[in-house]
Amino acid sequence: MFRRRKDEAGTKPPPEPFTYIHRGTVLTGDVQAQGRVRVHGTVRGDLRVAGVLEVAQSGLVEARNLEADEIKVIGKVVAKQVVARGKVEVWKGGELVGDVRAVALDIEDGARFTGRSEMITPVPAAVTEAPEDAAETRADHETAAAAPVAGEVRTGGAGQPTPVDHASVRGVAPAPDPVTEADLL
Repeated sequence: MFRRRKDEAGTKPPPEPFTYIHRGTVLTGDVQAQGRVRVHGTVRGDLRVAGVLEVAQSGLVEARNLEADEIKVIGKVVAKQVVARGKVEVWKGGELVGDVRAVALDIEDGARFTGRSEMITPVPAAVTEAPEDAAETRADHETAAAAPVAGEVRTGGAGQPTPVDHASVRGVAPAPDPVTEADLL
């Protein structure tokens, strides 16, 4: 009597993948994961998460490079470079040691952060275009981006401002920054 027909029921999205690293577990080596990753144990090695990384109070992450969509630290993270496509949160009692590149960095009272931070621009959601328009727009954008204007200041490879002179305008583009927003995708 109250049953829905299959076509009216709608479909549930599949559950988000979840990886749990238990207290006492030690992972050594590079780790790649999708979905939510919660660390109660120890991870030693580069860590790349297409989703949310949560480091619990008992968790420890030691990495040269750490990348995730969002990062929440209640335990301890020690990394040379931490990159988040969204927000990095260091909660009370948490500790983050390393240089951070993120859209936002939130450090609660009672949390510790040692390092440098750089706020990046969020990558906008994809805009739907007609296929022929998309190709033209992309080509126009790439041409405009590759042609610096005399006197313009661009960022060089070391993150230092580089003035663009007339020689650069003639087609020699400045060296790209070693880590770009496109690398984060």
